[in-house]
Amino acid sequence: MTKKAYIHSTKHPCTENAMNMNAIKRWYSANGWEICSSHLDADVIIVSTCGFSKEQEDYEIGVIEKMGREKKAGCELVVAGCLPDINKERLKSVFNGRSVPTSNIAKFDEIMNFENKIVNFENHFVSEREYDTDPKISRFFRARKWFEKLSFLPFVRVPKILFTVPSEKWYCVRAAMGCTGNCSYCAIKNAHGPLKSDPIKTIVAEAKKGIEIGYREIALTGEDLGGYGVDIKTNLADLLNELVCLGGDFKINLRFIDPYWLYKLKDRLIPAFKTGKIKAFCAPAQSGSNRILKSMNRRYTFEQIKETVNYIIEKTRVAMISTNIIVGFPGETEEDFYQSMRLVDEVRHEMYMVFKYERRPNTKAAEFENQVPQAEIERRYAVMHRAVVKKHLKNLIFGV
Repeated sequence: MTKKAYIHSTKHPCTENAMNMNAIKRWYSANGWEICSSHLDADVIIVSTCGFSKEQEDYEIGVIEKMGREKKAGCELVVAGCLPDINKERLKSVFNGRSVPTSNIAKFDEIMNFENKIVNFENHFVSEREYDTDPKISRFFRARKWFEKLSFLPFVRVPKILFTVPSEKWYCVRAAMGCTGNCSYCAIKNAHGPLKSDPIKTIVAEAKKGIEIGYREIALTGEDLGGYGVDIKTNLADLLNELVCLGGDFKINLRFIDPYWLYKLKDRLIPAFKTGKIKAFCAPAQSGSNRILKSMNRRYTFEQIKETVNYIIEKTRVAMISTNIIVGFPGETEEDFYQSMRLVDEVRHEMYMVFKYERRPNTKAAEFENQVPQAEIERRYAVMHRAVVKKHLKNLIFGV
């Protein structure tokens, strides 16, 4: 009888997490397992996790507890992703089985003792299934997929607002893992560690392979692509200058560029940005208050964000830049919050993801004394969310 594996994706996975989950499914399929649609039928359950926010962590802990209770006799539950490295104590309180953290995911087949060892198993793809646990992201994913299916019609194009939404038409290439920052609110570095860049030659070869098999959008993945190369004595501009010279009809989507690096490297990045090959990227601003940015240990100012983003959109052929905003960071006053509203009013980002500040384990900000009351965080989130929705509708309708 064929054994069955159930792979449960986290809410709002990063591209790296989604790629890993897609690869795990293909690992199991290559070893003769059936990928099933219900954990009740499975012989093994893999729960993907993320530690980005407490909301995601709460959801995943609930899933682990539920599936642990409901799994059939003899079924093994395995926890993958970043949570095992971000909140070990909480995970240990509900789970005592095998874990495969993101830092060890490349050895998944060895850890799970697969009979068929797969050498150089390609991990370049994401599918709708990896995003179906988060209704908001799933809606964006399906909307982009719908426009892509109809793009053969001359009057149908994917709206710019959706350019940084993941797509099954992406050929994903990992450029780096980890980051160069030390943000006071972020627990992800506890899982991914310092920046580890892949060689330019390797990245270019992978991108070329994707173009040759017919992909028209290369998505470079990494939490801190702006810092790419600092560990191997190169930089993002050098990488992009190599990639834009590849032959073929393709675009490049950069997952995340810290505004610090975007400002620092602007003059060196402009030539690649002017080629028209760089389609879109996310530059997570997080706040528009310079005082809060300093407390967050972000290494730039609002003025630098505004100058750099607006220049790139107005003077180069980059089509779209998205951003993230955190509201309710410790010490954020009403004035600080309204300074963050300037990110919506004055900076030419096309799409915004708004997050409520949440205390994360082993972060400096979790120990700050001036925590904003939760009710006030909720109010500010609602105000920012309304402003962002209006900007999204304006961008969608008028394309500005």
